[in-house]
Amino acid sequence: MTRQHYTINDNTMYVVAKEDGRYVESTICELYGDPIKCLRSPNKVIEYNCKLHSQSYSARKELSRSLTEIRSKHPIIIDLFASYIYFCTHSDRVQSNSWFNLKYIQNYYPYRGQTLVKFENNEELVVDISYASYNKQYLNAVKLYYKFNLEKEKYYKKNQKREASLYRHQSKEEDDMLYINEAAKATYIKLMRSIDEINTIN
Repeated sequence: MTRQHYTINDNTMYVVAKEDGRYVESTICELYGDPIKCLRSPNKVIEYNCKLHSQSYSARKELSRSLTEIRSKHPIIIDLFASYIYFCTHSDRVQSNSWFNLKYIQNYYPYRGQTLVKFENNEELVVDISYASYNKQYLNAVKLYYKFNLEKEKYYKKNQKREASLYRHQSKEEDDMLYINEAAKATYIKLMRSIDEINTIN
């Protein structure tokens, strides 16, 4: 299946570069189904999806920088509500840069000077980047995820205090947000445990 554009969704695992002569295109894999070919480079796919969620790619980079103080190879939050966080293998100035969804990384290992990545659906992919570099980018994405959810939690707590003075009971929307924050914490704990497992193996 070949597409001119691709819309990132909750099942998107990665967008990797594939050179086709003078051009760089994308191979995209979702949790289920066959790989998808997109005629645009991974960087262009990410930029397109940032615009779909009402902000430019540069604005998303600035958000990551302000939350984490990461200065290069910024992980990106594409959808603020769903917290689609993607991290890259190279600088975004490199056309062959690839992007991975933090959510679906089950584990990764050193492999012949490169990195073998295992995903939640048990698919494995060899990535042309050193283990040390991949590990750094993964941890940067975890940091962004954690910092972003801390800020969300502060914001909703502040609103809850303000509204508590006006209402005796929380609304259903507030209850839902409390649940989302608890789910975010649980996911963060899972990520940190996976990092411990990786460090134990190595």
